[in-house]
Amino acid sequence: MTRALLQHDVRVTTIEVDKRCCETLEALARNSAGKLSVIHSDVLEYDPPKSNGHELRFVGNLPYAIASPILRWTVEHHKIVSDAYYMVPMDIAKRILAAAGSSERALLSVLIGWFFDGKMLRRLGPGAFRPEPKIKSAFVRLQPHEPPSCAARRQHWETVVQGSFAHRRKTLLNSLRQSGWQRDEIERALAAVDIDISTRAESLKVIQFARLAEELPELVQ
Repeated sequence: MTRALLQHDVRVTTIEVDKRCCETLEALARNSAGKLSVIHSDVLEYDPPKSNGHELRFVGNLPYAIASPILRWTVEHHKIVSDAYYMVPMDIAKRILAAAGSSERALLSVLIGWFFDGKMLRRLGPGAFRPEPKIKSAFVRLQPHEPPSCAARRQHWETVVQGSFAHRRKTLLNSLRQSGWQRDEIERALAAVDIDISTRAESLKVIQFARLAEELPELVQ
């Protein structure tokens, strides 16, 4: 993937935790006319350069075990992302792109959907890789959009979304109750945003989570 990027007139910073891969990348960097920089680090511990706008393009082949954490890391840095292109396992791709009402919809669907529009660009079978994995993959694009207004209360709305999905087999009312809110608080909030108390979290759109977060009080730690 790094070689392909270097064929274009762009500057590339690659972050790699594996020492052997870094050695290969550093050899490539020495012949890149300054277009390639190599950082030997865990991407989850890397703090990208600050920016006043969406200026950085994130590209990566995300291993199954850390695909979700890297996607959350992308959300953390959404303000500097022009767009992101990730190769991910197919079930992760379905989770990212799951619409309201889908059985695939989960916490990650809402966290990504809060800040990004996602699109599946290509499906890839095991035969597209060497050695062949046992799973299918997908190449997805994330493009930033303006988040709902309550996104300024980041910790609160994320707590609401987490609480909503914490007990997937339960209704939204019961899941939020078990996550710390009082029944009367939840019922008032659901009524205010016209959500039935029997609704489950996967049925809600991002904007409905935003409105629900505005109505629910912050939990006392």
